[in-house]
Amino acid sequence: MQEKNVRFRIILPCLLVLTLGLVLSSGEALGEERIPFTYPPFSAKKMPPVFFTHDQHIAYLDGKGQDCTTCHDMTDEGLAESLMNVRNIAPRKQMDYLHATCTECHVKLSKGPRLVDCRVCHSERIASEHAAKK
Repeated sequence: MQEKNVRFRIILPCLLVLTLGLVLSSGEALGEERIPFTYPPFSAKKMPPVFFTHDQHIAYLDGKGQDCTTCHDMTDEGLAESLMNVRNIAPRKQMDYLHATCTECHVKLSKGPRLVDCRVCHSERIASEHAAKK
């Protein structure tokens, strides 16, 4: 009985600290809004949509003396919401373009998550959290 009580006193605080760490490390807990890629439109049957931390990307570019036009086209109506040049690419090649563009920046700059697996960006958990907020 004594041994069980000691295990409980050790394991419970460890689990609480681990849980708190996971909660605080999430982008939502840090107040980072995750923006979904909405263009090109695609079916989420194969993969969940990508949600990325737009504010983090802006802060990084700002620190490098760059602005929104690094990623977005300026049009007659103002700044395009979609990623630069994606609308000028044949629809069947747009996903490849997005994958190449994101991967190029992350690899070249060695910033952000290591893109070693599709699920790094196409996260079921983040997509579910976003859907639950609607």
